[in-house]
Amino acid sequence: MNVVVVGAHQDDEMSSVGTLIKCVARGDKITIVSVSNGDKGGQFDPSIPHEEISRIRIGECTAVAQALGGNYYCLGQEDEYIADTRETRDRLTEILRMEKADLVLTSPLNDYNPDHIITGEMVYHAVMLTTVRTMTWEAAPLTRTPAMYYMDSTGGFGFEPTDFVDISDVFARKLEICALHKSQMANMATFGGWDLVTYAKVTNRYRGLQCYVEYAEAFHAEMRWPRATPYEYLPKGKHPDLR
Repeated sequence: MNVVVVGAHQDDEMSSVGTLIKCVARGDKITIVSVSNGDKGGQFDPSIPHEEISRIRIGECTAVAQALGGNYYCLGQEDEYIADTRETRDRLTEILRMEKADLVLTSPLNDYNPDHIITGEMVYHAVMLTTVRTMTWEAAPLTRTPAMYYMDSTGGFGFEPTDFVDISDVFARKLEICALHKSQMANMATFGGWDLVTYAKVTNRYRGLQCYVEYAEAFHAEMRWPRATPYEYLPKGKHPDLR
């Protein structure tokens, strides 16, 4: 399948990296999209110009995509001022068509940062537009609306999972990929009091506890028509009694 992850910022895909690693292992193609340019993510050193922080973060997210064997796109909106504009919605829809998305993962609609919320809303709309044949861009319309899942909220607040993915066997690799966001390891230690590796250890262990495994990532399926699907899209393990 073709799996597309759309986040507001460079590092938002970290909530699904374990799942993405497992998707790659089963033969899926990965694409990562950031809506913003990430230029406000330098709180660890405010003397660094915004343009330089943006350049660093785009490079880091490109490295993450490359580590997963996939593509990376940055839509270039200003960090902390994301808006659901016609231009950005059209560009996002075109990328989903170009990459022939089967599965789309994005930020939840109740997260702490408005950039995350607006991104999730924009993805919700763009997923439907992928198949609308009266809206034309260079890329051809898809024949089927992609399945859509929201990634976990920051800290898990207000997020009710419908699906868990056991990432225990790839968790060490996830931590290696998290660390590729070197600037955000420092930024989140300043801004949130934890770095991305520590955050993954805590939240993925918590989600694992909820579903009887060591480490897990949590998702919520978007069930509003035509995004609901009867098919299995997220990587699933075998039942322990059937191994």
